[in-house]
Amino acid sequence: MRNGKGMIGKPIVAYDSGEKFNNIVDLIFDQENNLLLGFLVDEGGWFSNALVLPLRNIQAIGADAVIVGSTDAIASASEFPAIQNILERDNVLKGTRIMTVDGRDLGTMVDLYFDDTSGAIEGYEVSGGMFADAYSGRSFVPAPDTLKIGEDIAFVPSETADLMQEQVGGIKAVMQTAGEKVQEIAHTASEKAQEAAQLTGTKLQEATQKASTSFTNAVISPEEQEKFVLGKIAERTVKTPDGIILIQQGQVVSEAHILAARNCNMIDELYHATGGSVRDKLGERFTDAVTSMSASASIEQAQGRRVNKMIFTPEGSVVAVEGQIVTPQVIARAKTHHQEQALLEAVGLTTGEALKTTGSDVGQQVKDGAKGLWDQVKETASNLQEHGTQAVEDKRIKGALGRPVTRVILDRNDEVILNVGELITHQAIAIARQADVLEILLDSVYTVTPNLSLDELRAPEAGKAALT
Repeated sequence: MRNGKGMIGKPIVAYDSGEKFNNIVDLIFDQENNLLLGFLVDEGGWFSNALVLPLRNIQAIGADAVIVGSTDAIASASEFPAIQNILERDNVLKGTRIMTVDGRDLGTMVDLYFDDTSGAIEGYEVSGGMFADAYSGRSFVPAPDTLKIGEDIAFVPSETADLMQEQVGGIKAVMQTAGEKVQEIAHTASEKAQEAAQLTGTKLQEATQKASTSFTNAVISPEEQEKFVLGKIAERTVKTPDGIILIQQGQVVSEAHILAARNCNMIDELYHATGGSVRDKLGERFTDAVTSMSASASIEQAQGRRVNKMIFTPEGSVVAVEGQIVTPQVIARAKTHHQEQALLEAVGLTTGEALKTTGSDVGQQVKDGAKGLWDQVKETASNLQEHGTQAVEDKRIKGALGRPVTRVILDRNDEVILNVGELITHQAIAIARQADVLEILLDSVYTVTPNLSLDELRAPEAGKAALT
């Protein structure tokens, strides 16, 4: 939805050349069909010479410009009989008083709002009148099927005022169906969350099968991790598998540290060493998801309430107008543009208040459902993290077998499991795991290719599978 006032003066740009070649002067409104047919670009000397831009010739209406295919999109009004006829009537909308046919004053027209695809008029912003908001003095008159514009007064059917009255008092009717709406939306949100969890699980399981990808990288992209660590202080020393110090405890992470970590595929190690938490990130994402779910579940409570501030989409179109009474059409538009939270705030509701209004049983159901989903996410994440850790450990063990150790490996009773230079065996792995020193053993693997003779490299006894 767009507002007419915002269109005045907007530049027109040709897509084929990128040329900004004209500006919008006024709107061309068909009162009989309640449609915006296009825009006046140049009044000319006589209306027959006026230049117009029909709505059907517009490719897109943006926040800063109107895009047309080429300069040929603008033509003489005489080529469009319907537009020519309207221009000759010279009906002025702005400043016109709107009244019902039975004499009720709805206010002075300030602006009109239209669908930027079909041109259908959705309503009029008016100042004053019987439904004016006490704070802003504005209200929104929904467009009737018929509108008769006179010299000073525009008449609308009496049903228009009746509809506005029903909307203002329509909260009670909405309350009767809100519980069912919330249950339906909560159920849908639960299914979506489970689908997301399954998809995440699949991606994480794929990630653990790759030696260079960790659980952390599967949850948080390396780019996000790099942004997080820059300028942070390392809480512990990080070393490469070859024992080279990547960053010392207490150092501030610089671009050089990030580059070195990236080259060693150790961004995730740097992330954890500077206080990064996968669990916290999952919590943030889950909180955002629950907030969005709650806003979607409670958005029906906005119906019948008055909007106290304009709501725009990121592209600049209008979701709701200040003074407008929220209708199902407004709610549908808010959902389409993901502006549910903004609409709740614009009518003076927080998500929590809207859920309370919906009903304690249903509100509690949403909360319980959110808690259950978070428990599922935590359990799934925990299981996948364990699976990923095991996969990494298995790979380290395979790389360690048959290599010498660089220090003495002791068990809890200070008995030697392996001495310096002795080869790591499956038995040594099993004993080290039982003694809870496997991590120490795997951190002590000698990975440098030694400059030794063949005899020095041999094990003390012949292999059982060796050829004799």
